[in-house]
Amino acid sequence: MSDVVKIYCEGKAGSHDFDILEKTLDGLGVLIVPIGGKRGAKSAIQVHESGLVKSKFKLFFRDRDFDMPVPTSEQLQTDGSYVYFSYRTTIENYLVNFDYIKKYSIGKSWDSESLRESYIKAARKIVYFQAVRHTFGKLRVPTDFGTNIVDGGSGTLPDDLSQHNCRVAGFAKITESVGKAKNWSKENFDKVFDEFVGQFNEQFLTDEKFLIFFQGKDFMKSLSLELPGFSPKDYYKYAKSVFKYTNHRDLIELRELVKKC
Repeated sequence: MSDVVKIYCEGKAGSHDFDILEKTLDGLGVLIVPIGGKRGAKSAIQVHESGLVKSKFKLFFRDRDFDMPVPTSEQLQTDGSYVYFSYRTTIENYLVNFDYIKKYSIGKSWDSESLRESYIKAARKIVYFQAVRHTFGKLRVPTDFGTNIVDGGSGTLPDDLSQHNCRVAGFAKITESVGKAKNWSKENFDKVFDEFVGQFNEQFLTDEKFLIFFQGKDFMKSLSLELPGFSPKDYYKYAKSVFKYTNHRDLIELRELVKKC
């Protein structure tokens, strides 16, 4: 049996997942293995584990991405197997906070005294879009029709971000998948959607809880529309250079878990 400790993640070398894990687990001598997307992840891990270098301990760290509800307190979460979920909805969320953005923006064309106002406004504009995505995540079977009402993946926003459009397009997406939506009802959809809309109120935005709940790529796209010239790609490079895992309790727990091995 090998003494190797393998930490699997989504993406590839140089991805946000890989780079954040590298900083979080620095100095522990573990092998970080990127395996691409989370679909088929367990099969991909089985292939790696059947090779010549088997691990004495393995762990798959991934974002929750609407597949698991956000816990009430900041913590590392597991499904009972070797799969562990981030506290924040997506890995990108760990790289986004106003202090990082403010420091990155110094001297840039979009920097102004109203930068924080634009930051909160970008979150406010996608409240209903995020509410419908969380509604999908809560009510769906994880293998069905996803959580998005537009094509193009996360980071692609609907042209119409109003509550009415997100509500109508959300349920339309369900009714298009009749076989998969047989246990759904309009009443149930509206009830859960309204719960998330109520949760994502002005205090929620002021407290920056959207950094936990909102899909990171969606927020950054919205922010780039508020700040002409702002490049999420370039910003991420900066954010990763100053990122500290010690600011996040779940990442501290992840390091301690791996350290015990």
